[in-house]
Amino acid sequence: MTTIRQLTMDDYRAVLDMQTGIEDDYVLRIFPQLIENPAQTLFGLITAEGITAVAGVYRLPNGNGILGRLRSDVRFHSRGNATALLQHIIASCEEDPMMNWIGAITRKSNLPAQRVLDKLNMHAESSFISLVMEAPEKCDIPSAAPWEMMEGTDNKRAAIEQSAVDAKAAFYPYEAYFPIPYASAILQDDYLEKLAVFRNPDSSRIMTIQEDYKGQDIAQIQYLWPDVFQQDGLWTTVFHYLNHSDKQLVPQLDVSLENAASIPEAYRNSFTEDDDPWLIYGRYIR
Repeated sequence: MTTIRQLTMDDYRAVLDMQTGIEDDYVLRIFPQLIENPAQTLFGLITAEGITAVAGVYRLPNGNGILGRLRSDVRFHSRGNATALLQHIIASCEEDPMMNWIGAITRKSNLPAQRVLDKLNMHAESSFISLVMEAPEKCDIPSAAPWEMMEGTDNKRAAIEQSAVDAKAAFYPYEAYFPIPYASAILQDDYLEKLAVFRNPDSSRIMTIQEDYKGQDIAQIQYLWPDVFQQDGLWTTVFHYLNHSDKQLVPQLDVSLENAASIPEAYRNSFTEDDDPWLIYGRYIR
């Protein structure tokens, strides 16, 4: 008999017994933190052999949900477990009146995941490259004055809202590696309070920095236009922020494939090479 249900800490031992084929699988390792996170709901597909697949939904503001944490036991592949589990999770989201959009983010090279998403009637809506600046000391930026830091949640919200309109942003990089459909409702006060927002001298551009943790401390640079390497003072502002932090922050920036292919020489050697784009799959529930 096969059952699907939400997992709890009582399932930890059974989850650790899964053979995912991934060395030091971080999903298994951080299972307790995932269970304790109120925004993260994990489900398991359970058969007579035990837990054969795990996946979850990460809930973000304005009814956005990101599917993820998918792991299958390699001993029980080719049984449709992953598809059945994700179908159950999507159905639970569709029954939730607070949910508006459900999405998933996967690498272009991950063809098995894309086949599963196709079966779930989810479609690729956008793509991006996450540029990670692992060697900031190799960055040769022009000297320029740093941008002005903005204060107050209302001012920050108004500036981001106007930028989204000007840049015609369909998706917003709400968290590192988690773009979601842009709507002003995602700009909640507690989010904006933690967000550093900077404005250039003529107020035509803003850039924001959000601190995040994805295996390392990240300074996620949020910038909605394609001219991120042509704006005087933008990268001076980034390095000024890094130099005044007590953390070893690693800058990370989502850009289009075109931007990633045309990084100016002064910046190119500071970024880790990445030619495997992330694809954003999704569909609106209501």
